[in-house]
Amino acid sequence: MGRAAARAGRVKVVHILHQYPPEFRGGTESCVQSLAAAQRARGDEVLVIAGSDLRCDPAPAQDEAGAEARGDARSAARGAAPIGAQGEVRRERVDGIEVLRVLRRTGENYSMDYRLPRVAEQVLALVGRAAPDVVHLHHTLNLSADLGARLAAAGHVVVATLHDFTAVCARFFLVRPDGQSCERAFPLPSGRCVECVLPDFPAGRAALERELHGRQHTAAAEAAACALAIVPRETIRARWLRSGLFAPERLVTLPHAVALAARAPAAPRDRADGRLVLATWGHLAPAKGVLDLLAAMRLVRDERLALLALGEPTDAEHAEALLDAAEGLDVSFRGRFTADDLPALRGEADIAVFPSRAEETFGLVVAEARALGFPVIASDRGALPEGVGAAGAVVAAADPVALAHLLAALLADPSPLAGWSAAARDELLDPAAHADAVAALYARALAETRR
Repeated sequence: MGRAAARAGRVKVVHILHQYPPEFRGGTESCVQSLAAAQRARGDEVLVIAGSDLRCDPAPAQDEAGAEARGDARSAARGAAPIGAQGEVRRERVDGIEVLRVLRRTGENYSMDYRLPRVAEQVLALVGRAAPDVVHLHHTLNLSADLGARLAAAGHVVVATLHDFTAVCARFFLVRPDGQSCERAFPLPSGRCVECVLPDFPAGRAALERELHGRQHTAAAEAAACALAIVPRETIRARWLRSGLFAPERLVTLPHAVALAARAPAAPRDRADGRLVLATWGHLAPAKGVLDLLAAMRLVRDERLALLALGEPTDAEHAEALLDAAEGLDVSFRGRFTADDLPALRGEADIAVFPSRAEETFGLVVAEARALGFPVIASDRGALPEGVGAAGAVVAAADPVALAHLLAALLADPSPLAGWSAAARDELLDPAAHADAVAALYARALAETRR
């Protein structure tokens, strides 16, 4: 399949991102997996090239076979097949789609300037063999920050989706360790980044400033390499326009698909007991604001208030903090979950709550909640207010008092819940419709590249 097939409406596409299920499943990974499946269903030819947290170091010459076997043990347990003498690329099939995982070696680490030439050359070689019509670049973490520019220089048509702010923010979501937002600090990266990153940068200030300069250069080159860049919300498009990196005509808004939108919503919980049961889900990272939610529940001090939390804490310290904050409250931590577990929540909870402190670029959990028919409370960070729309309420991030006032008001008068729920499923894209919209953008990028 080649450019002629692309003109006929079907394309050969390579998706590139930092990780891919089942190794890890976050918002970006879920969105790409949904898109890849929908593209395959519509007849496109799809290949995924993903980074990994796994490492594969060169084997000593005298024991190459043994080292390969040792390095591939974890992948073999998943059924992945190594490619190359050192097993630096693992081939798998996930839901019928070929996935090539590119492994880094020890020393090939994320940093302020994470251009990794060997990894980049490996990715370019894989893309070259695939000969796609379009390379869809989603994320370069775990790979190399300059992939877009390298791919464009090699003659590939590059379409990017900007899932977060990694290109300009070493912490991905424009939130400093003290919780302050950098959303008004564009253009980034800038000298402001030095003070933010320095406590976690052991090489020192001079090295960090050199790498900051490299990241600035890389961000500009990556933006210039994109035939089109897709953002999932108008709010985020406005942020990127302030960066000065993208011309308005090359920055396109297209919301992510919501797989749950294709399902009929479950019946809501019977509220005859007078309780207000909250639900939240996703990775329970500090930036997601679950501690703020627990603090708000404690301020309300009402035994009718309960919380169901699905997901795993990102580290043991935060897990302990969550357990301490939940002590004495009606909270159930249910741990790991899949999307198939979510529909049943509609019969157990009354409202979904996502008080994130991060500058979220879409808020997949908000869209999932709406697809299930939930009314939603979210913070005012990033694209979350746009995602909530008429389906709920927005509160200030990192403000448990404001959230507590809203929860107390809903306990006293839950009547807004019905109206919010009625609007919940409006304007959601299912995967098939989203794949068709992406195909139209590919066609536009191909046409503009041929001019």
